[in-house]
Amino acid sequence: MSAPTTTADRAAMVRSMCAAVDAGAAEEFGAWFAPDATYTFGNGETLVGRDAVVAATAGAAGALPWVRHTVEDVAEIDDRLFCRFTIGTESPAGAALALPCLTVIRLGEGGIVDYRVFMDLSPAFAGA
Repeated sequence: MSAPTTTADRAAMVRSMCAAVDAGAAEEFGAWFAPDATYTFGNGETLVGRDAVVAATAGAAGALPWVRHTVEDVAEIDDRLFCRFTIGTESPAGAALALPCLTVIRLGEGGIVDYRVFMDLSPAFAGA
């Protein structure tokens, strides 16, 4: 998929990506990435390639009981998008969680070329 060029289309892309993750549709999420894209979650290892992004997304979604993204802001500077979310899920004890998240997306040939997530998921696994 090619990278959107207008501000409105870029915000729609982010919302579409979030909806795909919320639905457990890792392939749909991964379709926005360039074949050789990089993906880094927190201080984890940087993954390379669309297939790695799809596998990691499926694994992360499967590790949580459910996930819902609330998109709060999408700002852009040149080829980068800065996205602020609240991620809803629940703890192992069943308590509702609202986790803050910031993602920086760099767009290029073939779609997303770099995707970095800044988030602490540890409350979703506390006491597990």
